[in-house]
Order: sequence, then structure tokens, then C-alpha cells
Amino acid sequence: MPPTVDDASSNQRVSRVGRVAVVGRGRLGTALSGALRAAGITVDGPLGRGATADGADVVLLAVPDAAIRAAGAAIAPGPFVGHLSGATSLAPLTAHHAFSLHPLMTVPAQGPDVPATDFQGVPAAVAGVDEDALAVAGNLARALGLVPFEVPEEDRVAYHAAACVASNFLVTLEGIAERLAGTAGVDRAALVPLVRATVENWARLGAREALTGPVARGDAATVDAHRVEISRRVPEAIGVFDALTQATRALAAGAAREEPAGGPGMTTVRTVAELRATLAAHRAAGRTVALVPTMGALHEGHLSLIRAARATSDVVVVSVFVNPTQFDDPADLAAYPRTEAADVALAASAGADLVFAPAPDELYPTGFATTVSVTGPVTATLEGAHRGRGHFDGVATVVTKLLIAVAPDVAWFGAKDAQQVVVVRRAVADLGLPVRIEVGPTVREPDGLAMSSRNVRLGADDRRRALSLSRALRAVQDAAAAGSTAADAREAGLRELAVDGVEPEYLTLADPATLEPVATLDRPALALVAAQVGPVRLIDNVTITPAITPAAAGAAPTGAR
Repeated sequence: MPPTVDDASSNQRVSRVGRVAVVGRGRLGTALSGALRAAGITVDGPLGRGATADGADVVLLAVPDAAIRAAGAAIAPGPFVGHLSGATSLAPLTAHHAFSLHPLMTVPAQGPDVPATDFQGVPAAVAGVDEDALAVAGNLARALGLVPFEVPEEDRVAYHAAACVASNFLVTLEGIAERLAGTAGVDRAALVPLVRATVENWARLGAREALTGPVARGDAATVDAHRVEISRRVPEAIGVFDALTQATRALAAGAAREEPAGGPGMTTVRTVAELRATLAAHRAAGRTVALVPTMGALHEGHLSLIRAARATSDVVVVSVFVNPTQFDDPADLAAYPRTEAADVALAASAGADLVFAPAPDELYPTGFATTVSVTGPVTATLEGAHRGRGHFDGVATVVTKLLIAVAPDVAWFGAKDAQQVVVVRRAVADLGLPVRIEVGPTVREPDGLAMSSRNVRLGADDRRRALSLSRALRAVQDAAAAGSTAADAREAGLRELAVDGVEPEYLTLADPATLEPVATLDRPALALVAAQVGPVRLIDNVTITPAITPAAAGAAPTGAR
């Protein structure tokens, strides 16, 4: 907690509170008026908004944030005027000797079954335009039994965000738990002791020591089963569940590991110079280096690549960089999730030794004018046709820069981005870069949806509709395995998409090496799909094994399940 406001020094400056007017008849204004009277202070109010509060020495504005400026304007200069907002600065009260007082307490509506709010021992954030205003805020707080501490104006938003997460969001989560328990016939009262014990454990031990449950202990099967049931019973909560699962994994990883596997402690570096200096010692010792390039917002798909790299290389580097040059839509770039702290913890938990997280100007300095451009069908079709050639120019350029910066022996990519893999292989071969490209299988949610950092942006209905992509690809697989033609297999996939009203940008059967469309299923092929589902553009693919030759029939699918 920040340092508390000192009793003695504040009382020397302002010895008494005097007459207090409370403006605002809501929950907090009513509760504070009663508590101040109980403390022996003369109180006017709670008064209605627009009250002038004549004769008061101190005016407390217990009004909504948006009404603070107008309520303050109704008060003639003279008294100390303060608001009770945690989020709002003192700027709306510049005409007054201004302060703020924000009790870290939720105040419910008063009623026959609701006791008066007890402010005794509750921390309260205070601020003032000068020492006298700060002292008034401190004296008011202590009169109420609050424990005042000062929050600098530049830290106010962060402080208030923490307070909202700790209170408002907690209630939201318990509301979700209440709805989910209700679907199983369990009353909310059964959850109350658990919630209270959890909060008390957190208060006593801190977040890491208090953390329990299947995510923390690595019980993926149970987490997957939970996800399926939440998707079915409370689908509007699946985005919250996914985000919290990721954050909990990161917290558990930080608690469980002081040092990541494979190295004497994981390091995060920001510059190419730091990166090369850190890797130089490993190379001098003859260690092999693997690179896993990512754009962050790590999920199990990324972690599977990191684990594969850990199993086959001495040193694992994970890059976390949202590459601006491969986005054709500025809104998509702005909306792309950025969760670096969680990413670093998750990368460490999967076995990374080094995270390279550069700023954009580290990879694209002022005057940057060089582009790596792969031409031909591998970039002109599919994603290239729908997102523009610039997308793969951005991919090829940033991957080349990362490969030059890291100089890995091997780089790992995911099969879900099949066209990206083909483009990278082409660039590496054409430029003669001394690196081996490995591809890990697509990792899917329990219901079949390919894992993507964008999935968290899907609402409940769109999340359900998104499953049509994987169903469509399975339909193409099944039709091809049954001996259908390429055209008929594609039609089977289109019918699945139509069930949920999803219009694909493309659903194509293509050669895995060249991405040229195939008309005859006489050898393994890729089925690739892309579609806009609500606010999110999704892609997926599977390997198609036609039933025409024994060799083809025995080929193993890539990322199909």
C-alpha cells in the first residue's frame, strides 16, 4: 500500500473538518452522510445535484463522474470541494481548493436487510491540489474510520483499474459461476463459502500461493471438459473462460518455476544487439538454437511448438512481435491482442530460454526501405488474393529479419498457417538461409476449432458458427476418403458452412507444396478455408488423403484432429 497520510502534519495544517455538505443522494452519499453524523460532524445533506451548499466548510460531491464538473460549478468558491471518484482527476474542480477521497469499499443500496456501511479500517485513496487540501481529505477519511493513503495523479487510472478488477470484475465472475452452477441444479449459496475462503486465502497468502485448481496443476483434460460444458451451458462466458485460463496458466507458470527448463533462467531482450550478445555464448559452447516466431497472445498451439523446439534443441528463442507490415486492415492490427507479460510466463513454462520482444522501430527503423517479396502462385492465391500481396511481403520480410537476427539452426511454424509455411520455405530456399524449417501440427479446441489468438474476440453465437470451418474440412476429408472427386468433396464442405450461414472467402483443394488448385484427387492435397465470422477472420486447413492409392491412403494427416 502507498504511504498513509501523516496524522500530525496534516492536523497542524488543517485542525478540523468543520461543517460538511454532501451533494448526491445515491448509495455513497447517503452512507457517508450517516457515517459523518455518527462521527459527530455537522452534515448538510445528502443534498440534490445542483445544490450550492452555502455555509459549508467542506463539500463532498457524491455524484457520478460525468456530473462532477457541473456539481462543482454550482458551488461558490470558498470551501474545500472534493469528489469521491477513484477514476477522475482533480481537473474538473480547478475553480476550487480541490481534493478527492475514494474509499476502497463497495456500498450496496440501503434497505431493511442491509446494515449501514462500516468504513472502519477501510483504505481510502486521497489526493489534493496542495498540502491543505490533502490534509482535509485525510482528516475526513480518519473521521470516518478510513485509513488514507495518497495516490499520485499520474497513477490514478492504474489504481482505479486495479480496484475495479478486484471488486466489479470479481462480482461478474461470481455471476458466471452462479449461472453455470444453476444449470446443474446447484444454488448460489453453495458457492458462498468457497468464494469467501478463496478471497481470504488471497488476502493472507497472495495470488500465487492461493492459486489452486486444474489449470494450476496442469490438468488439461479437466480444463478441456470444463470448456466444452461452458460452451454448451453458458456460451456467452466462453471468451472470459479462455482469457482467464490463459492468465491463470501464466500465473501458475510464474509460481511453479524460478528457472525455465533448458537454461539458467529465462531472459527477455528488446534489441537485436542484446539478442546476438546473449546467443553468442551459447554458440561458442556449441549449443544448437531453435526459433519459434510468434505474434504473442500465446495459446496451446504456440506452446506445442515451444515444447517441440525444447525437445530437439539446446536453446529455444521465442519472438513476440505483432508485425505491422503484414496487416492489410489497421483495425485488425489495433484489435490484435497484446499480452506480453502472460506470453513471457507461458513461454517460460513451455521451456523457452529467451524471449525476443522488440519494439516496431527496432525491426523497422526510420528510413527502412527493403522488402522481401516472394512472387508466383504461393503468394498470389488464397490469402494473397484476399489480403493483398503486401501481407506476404510483410511475413517474408519480418521472418527473414528474425532469421538473420537469431541465426537459428531450426525454426518452428504451425501447420494452421499452411500458406505462410510455403512462403517461408520458398524465401529460405531462394535466399540460401542456413536454417531448417519444421512444422508442428494444428492444435485444436476440444470442439474442433483451430486455436488462434483471435478466437478470444468471438462472441458466443459467432464462436458456435466458427465451428463450421472445421466441420467443413472434415466433410471434405470424408468425401475424399470415400472416393469423391475434388469438386464433390469441395461441395460437401460448402454445405457444412451453409448450415451456419458462413460464406467462405475461399474453400480450396490445393497442392501442399505449390498451393496450385488440384482438380483430381490422385495424391495428398490440402483443403484450405477462410471466412469472416462476426468480427474475426478465421483460417484453417487439413491434409486430404484420397482413397486412390495405397501410399496416399496411408499418409498421415497434418493437424487434422
